Amino acid sequence: MRWEDLTSPDVDRLDRDRTVLLLPVGSVEQHGRHMPLGTDTMLAHAVSLGAAALPEAGAVVVLPPPWYGFSPHHMRFPGTVTLSVATMTALVGDIVGSVVAHGFRRIVIVNGHGGNAGIVDVLAADLGARHDGVARIAGLTYFLLAQGAIAGIRESGPGGMGHACEFETAMMLHHHAGLVHPERAVVAYPDTGTPYLSTDLLAGSRVRAYVDFKDLSETGTFGDPSLASPEKGARFHAAVAGELAAFIADFRNWPIGRTS
Repeated sequence: MRWEDLTSPDVDRLDRDRTVLLLPVGSVEQHGRHMPLGTDTMLAHAVSLGAAALPEAGAVVVLPPPWYGFSPHHMRFPGTVTLSVATMTALVGDIVGSVVAHGFRRIVIVNGHGGNAGIVDVLAADLGARHDGVARIAGLTYFLLAQGAIAGIRESGPGGMGHACEFETAMMLHHHAGLVHPERAVVAYPDTGTPYLSTDLLAGSRVRAYVDFKDLSETGTFGDPSLASPEKGARFHAAVAGELAAFIADFRNWPIGRTS
């Protein structure tokens, strides 16, 4: 399932028509006082591996995540590392271009960072056009793909799941408990001052605008990490991995060749 564990002959033997490649992308940025900087990338990778392990996903290989993402809105917090839009699009474009050159025809960019969402949308459109008729490229943000299932598990009210929150803290307690410090967590329900902008992971904003996280939360947390637990994290993981596996199974049947 892990691209980096395969040999070159192993890759050469993979069925180009049936194998779906997943490219997890996330970020290295602050996640409150209790979560590691690599949270978004760790979780995008874990969800990708979890989906790939499910029988319904079929033949799936997970590419190594490039770690960094678009995080200028976190740069006032120590430890954050951000790429520019141009660097991120070039990086992901080169990775996708490389595997397409090796004959792979179905690639999914699996995003785990809200700040990357707009770039992933553009990448899916741009790379899809660039490789039209040769490969299908899809882009998604895994927690939005599974927002219905996540909503059925969450306990926090509106604004309770935004960043270093109930959802992310629970997921990290499930996957990397030794890196989480719940005793340092701070509950925060930031107010954007307008109904057009939301800090909730699932609500989304009706209007796009730059918001510096330091202006809304002194600790960098948006939401209620006190409601997180490893058991809830396991439920969240099963829900999002299952939704991703279902998409992969459907995506495998999307047409690639030109119809005219």
